[in-house]
Amino acid sequence: MDLTAIENLNIDRVIKRGTAQIIEKTDDAILLKDTRSKALMLACDDVSKGMEILKQNIDDAKQNIGETKQNNGETKPLIMISSAELGRSVADKFGYENIMECYQMAFLSKEPPKADDVLEYKTATMEDFPLISREYGLVSKEELKELIERGNIVMGYENSSPVGFIGEHMEGSVGLLQVLQEHRRKGYGTALEIEMIRRTLEKGYIPFGQVVVDNTASLELQKKLGLTKSEGTIFWMW
Repeated sequence: MDLTAIENLNIDRVIKRGTAQIIEKTDDAILLKDTRSKALMLACDDVSKGMEILKQNIDDAKQNIGETKQNNGETKPLIMISSAELGRSVADKFGYENIMECYQMAFLSKEPPKADDVLEYKTATMEDFPLISREYGLVSKEELKELIERGNIVMGYENSSPVGFIGEHMEGSVGLLQVLQEHRRKGYGTALEIEMIRRTLEKGYIPFGQVVVDNTASLELQKKLGLTKSEGTIFWMW
């Protein structure tokens, strides 16, 4: 099993940054929990083996990893599965209702894309929280605050006025991209992503992010920026 494969970059990142607690590891499988994102991550080349590993450990995971209430009242740990067949089997077996299938996109060059320097950038502070929380609602306000406190969100400015922001999710993927309504269609989203790629490369990591499988426009943007699409898909479920 290749942990540097694009589908496994989440797992590779949390191991390299030292936030992975390895639960089980063999030549063809790894199950870990990330202490930062509170996610359970599983990669396995064999579906049957992956299912067995998860069944043996999911009860402990419910007690030790961040949980989400499903509509039926049952708690589920946040899980990332790095293969489609295993992901679908896990979602079905454990009754997950919130499922996101994504391509993983990775920037594999050592040099960032060329930037036009159209914006100025600064790391977001809690002073930026009202704007960020108003514009971005895909994660909780508590998580947004933690991301800001960790220095994970970057603001873009034109003439000292904010035009948008981008960030790094808890597990290490690039995301949280938002351009303010009045500043869209000016290339600022591309500029913000280039800046985030540059900062990630400076830290010594491979920049990567996830795009939902049917988001054609975002997939095309990533390709224009030189990112490589994973052959398979990964699953997030909560």
